[in-house]
Amino acid sequence: MEFFKKGELKLLWPFYLDSLISSMLFFIPAFMVIYFRNLEFNLFQISVLMAIMPLAMLLFEIPTGAIADIYGRKFSVLLGTIIQGVSFLAIFFLNNYYALLFAFAMAGFGFTFDSGAREAWVTDLVKKSKKNFLHSYFAKKSSIDSFGLVVSGILGAFLVKQFGISIIWIFGGISFFITLFILFFAKEYFVRKKVKIKDSFRTINKQSLVSISYARSHPVLFLFLIAISIIVFASAFNGSLAWIPFLQELNFPDYAFGYMWSAMNLIGVFAPLISLKILKKNKERSFIINSIILGVFFTLLILFANSIAFAFLIILASTLFFGMSSPVERVYFHKFVKSKLRATVGSVENMLIGFVAVIALPLAGLSIDFIGAKYTIFLSGLLMIPSVIILLNIKENTNDKLTKKSV
Repeated sequence: MEFFKKGELKLLWPFYLDSLISSMLFFIPAFMVIYFRNLEFNLFQISVLMAIMPLAMLLFEIPTGAIADIYGRKFSVLLGTIIQGVSFLAIFFLNNYYALLFAFAMAGFGFTFDSGAREAWVTDLVKKSKKNFLHSYFAKKSSIDSFGLVVSGILGAFLVKQFGISIIWIFGGISFFITLFILFFAKEYFVRKKVKIKDSFRTINKQSLVSISYARSHPVLFLFLIAISIIVFASAFNGSLAWIPFLQELNFPDYAFGYMWSAMNLIGVFAPLISLKILKKNKERSFIINSIILGVFFTLLILFANSIAFAFLIILASTLFFGMSSPVERVYFHKFVKSKLRATVGSVENMLIGFVAVIALPLAGLSIDFIGAKYTIFLSGLLMIPSVIILLNIKENTNDKLTKKSV
């Protein structure tokens, strides 16, 4: 059985090649916290740096979206790629905190030109070709991205050990310019529309209000979004911001965080496949609850972690169970969203998650500075418990009519 369909590579090869190469070179997340700790920033300052990107994305998502409608998806993606590449390369030369804040804000600003536009570019191109490539494209791209990230951790560990940790910004910036070069050769089918930025604001604002009203009045969806928001909030206390200083306390070598990044992404490849294998029809909520409970259980074991081996076990086990829950959450979410509102309700959800992350990351940084990494990770497990309680209290049978209309 062929991995690519006939004519698929001829049309989409730049997008597949970019997914493979750029992800292999982008290992910044594995080492970023260590880099800024070496600059003697405290964890609160680092958390603000991490939060500034989603904040910029929230502020500029709508106006930059209009650029893609006016000038084309390809123009928007390539412009965003240049801005992100320059921003990450600039960080290599910066050590002033406020200059770094500006660079991260610019990277978030650049990402908004890519967000949504790239998927729209591929979708328009495939539909114009009248080929059935779209569904398989997203699945294959996800697999290629995951494979590339596994390789990136190993490559990053080698490069950091050989050249020092600042090399992450050079390769991060290069990855975007490789994207620029590869996608320059990608075809585009685009019919220019007469769209004004103020009209884009008005349309999206109207759609957002309708979607917010729908989500708020839906008894299942409303509670589910609250539960997801709690999980996102708690996850900020259980990410690289906390795990990296904790493992450093156990004398984990800096370069070896690349291997940890690879191992976590390898788990991320298989976790969704395992969930699809064992998930029973119409049992999504129970599956999500059980996965979160198991993830919380392993997270709380952090209190007993006094060795690198045990800490690694906790990281990989929690990554597995939360990774198993993630795709099932998407299935459950879409069961209760009307077809015509899927895109806008999804955008509202993304904005909500981004807003929560902006608030949670600085609080997580403060927590690590004041009570330490180990107790912050333990706190994240406690913070997730309310999400389980909310999910347990969802009454799906009270919303049969809305549910039938949503599917």
